Amino acid sequence: MFRKMMKHLANNPGLKLLSVLFSVVLWMMVVNVADPEATKSFSIPVEILNKDVITKMGKVPNVVADSDVAIFYISGPRSYVENMSSDDFVVTADLSQVDLSQDGDAKLVPIEITAKKNERRIEINRKTVNMQISLEDRSEQKFIISAETTGTPAEGSAIGSVEVTPNLLKISGPASIVSRINRVAASINVDGISNDVSDNVMPVLYDENGLVITSDLLEINQTVVTIRANILSTKNIPIRCQISGTPAAGYKYRGLEYAPDTVLVKGEAAVLNGINAINIPADVINIEGASSDVEVSIEIMPYLQELGISLVDETANQVAVKAIIERKTTKMFNLSTEDVKITGLPSDYELSFSLDALPVNVRALEEDMDELKKEDIEVIMDVTDLQPGTYTRQVVINLPGEKYELVSQVNLQFEIVDKNADTEHSGNNTDTGQGGINEGDADERPEEEDDTGEQSNGN
Repeated sequence: MFRKMMKHLANNPGLKLLSVLFSVVLWMMVVNVADPEATKSFSIPVEILNKDVITKMGKVPNVVADSDVAIFYISGPRSYVENMSSDDFVVTADLSQVDLSQDGDAKLVPIEITAKKNERRIEINRKTVNMQISLEDRSEQKFIISAETTGTPAEGSAIGSVEVTPNLLKISGPASIVSRINRVAASINVDGISNDVSDNVMPVLYDENGLVITSDLLEINQTVVTIRANILSTKNIPIRCQISGTPAAGYKYRGLEYAPDTVLVKGEAAVLNGINAINIPADVINIEGASSDVEVSIEIMPYLQELGISLVDETANQVAVKAIIERKTTKMFNLSTEDVKITGLPSDYELSFSLDALPVNVRALEEDMDELKKEDIEVIMDVTDLQPGTYTRQVVINLPGEKYELVSQVNLQFEIVDKNADTEHSGNNTDTGQGGINEGDADERPEEEDDTGEQSNGN
């Protein structure tokens, strides 16, 4: 039976052909079910070849709009299509193929797209066929590469000097692009770093708005530069200020206030360890003749430079200093002449004052004045070598401490008599014909006396 069927098929060509066709269709159906058709889109920058063809003419090519980006899609079995990426294609535009005789400013350059793999398994469908260029004058400029950092160093560390080598970049290309370059920078990451660090990086071009400029039409003499960052130690150091001069009469210097009172500085660890304070010289804050607070703004940077250190935050260069000047109050104390200490009086002499009270004007800060009592003031009269007679002499007044000052010296009239001499011969030696108290400052006169025998004056 089987032999009859095989003989029948062998003798029937039409049936043979139908079997083959059926097999092919069946295979295609199986393939499409297992690995169906798929598509995938790509957008890849065009690599420009043979630019020297244009530069030899003294011109440079400038891409019109975004025509240097090729847009295309591929189709084929899904297993191949989904396995393809942008890196699997070579997209080029050869400037040696441009037709310079074309009318208009824009010239068309054919774009070639080649798959690096699966070339026979996929189909490339191009949406962008040509790149458009215009020919411009060539421009060349040199830029200094500025050094920049990103990130924050480790705690207790700060960025010192940052240098780029080489620091000069020569850029040539279309004048319209070169003229847009505002600055060139190289950047290094110092985040969490506590030691010196270096890196090889690509310089980045920026326009005046801080936007990055990229173009295959630019030629740069240094594609990679070396950037080094010096990492320094930091330290909070207090500020110490001195003053010079003396306030006006009747005023007292109370102290200094300044903000900030410490600064965060950076430097080599060995240098910072030897610095305990930033000392501002006394001549910077002069209070000579001051009758009110003296305020000064001091630039601290010069004093740091002398020490070989610098500020972590360069904007914190100003230190505001205020010298506090306070007005003193004046108070009059009426002391009893009985409390005057007499020195140098012989035992056979007797001394008497023309008045019972001695007015003494004292000046001090209000809180100090509240503590001063009459008993704290010592008055001494030295009459050594004086003979019997009437005299006017300056008394010595001792106040308890430098915080008190005598407004004026006080003269006191007194009489010395010899207790053993006849009355009729006494009183002939007279030093002055005026009696009473003669103060050195005629403007200081007692005001209203309180029940303690003291008088006050707000001067």
